Amino acid sequence: MPRLIPALLAIVTAITGHNTVSAQQRPSGAGRDEFSYSLSITPFHQPTVNIDGGGEFSLSSAFVRFRVERPVSRNAVVGLSLKYDADNYDFSGVTEFGGTDPWNNARRFGIGVPVFIRFANDWSLGFTPSVNWLQETGADSSQSVALGVPVFALKRIAEGRSLGFGAGLFRNVEDELDVFPFLAVNWRFNEKWSLSNPFEADVLGPAGLELTYAINEGWVLGVGGVYRSFRFRLDDEGVAPNGIGENQGIVGFAHLSWGSQAGFKVDAYTGATFNGKLELLNVDGDEIASSDYDSAVFIALRVGVDF
Repeated sequence: MPRLIPALLAIVTAITGHNTVSAQQRPSGAGRDEFSYSLSITPFHQPTVNIDGGGEFSLSSAFVRFRVERPVSRNAVVGLSLKYDADNYDFSGVTEFGGTDPWNNARRFGIGVPVFIRFANDWSLGFTPSVNWLQETGADSSQSVALGVPVFALKRIAEGRSLGFGAGLFRNVEDELDVFPFLAVNWRFNEKWSLSNPFEADVLGPAGLELTYAINEGWVLGVGGVYRSFRFRLDDEGVAPNGIGENQGIVGFAHLSWGSQAGFKVDAYTGATFNGKLELLNVDGDEIASSDYDSAVFIALRVGVDF
């Protein structure tokens, strides 16, 4: 049966994304024969947090993103996106998962083909077919594949104001269908305040929402939130051989951004994961154990360049 993630959850990893609707801001026909590139690297750290029932864990991660795009007409852009995420868990004194660490390190590698089309009636359409490998180090890659596509439609209502809707459909590593709706928005209230999606919807969840304030030229302050579910195939050892591990939660964050006209950008994030939960499933997808964990603060720094 499909898993439906409620739309209200669409508002953790704020840090890893590329704005869902950013392609709409490119001038029609500008640089139509040129490729554009973006590259970013983001270290992330969550200090030690207590697990309900006993034990604790910390998480250190790194996220790498690369994207290339090229206009194929005055109203269409096609690209290629690559991502690599490394999550390093450090468990201690865990009692809820058979008295042993549920997993060690998780890796995510993904390839996508983003497509953006602008129509004459102020509507735009975007979609990104993708294939992702989600696995603990040493897991069987052939059993770690997730496929899917997020799609969104956007209506330009006025200058700087666009609103729409989207849905993500993904076949996860258990060969089940994940479905989630999300709001696609890029709404400038005035010269200072805006509301938008801070990152793209993907296999990890919806696109989130962020309210931003332009402090001055180059500097932006934002607050927002997103739901994320990190679900991955386990290796053939441990308490759940070839099973599934999951770390999920709702993240609220504050965000300070600086960008230069040369294309360099630095984003500093801090925030916390709320309603965090660790879950361990066997190879058939049946739950072995699960445990909530305390609200977990985090810090991250994204460094990127567009060229």
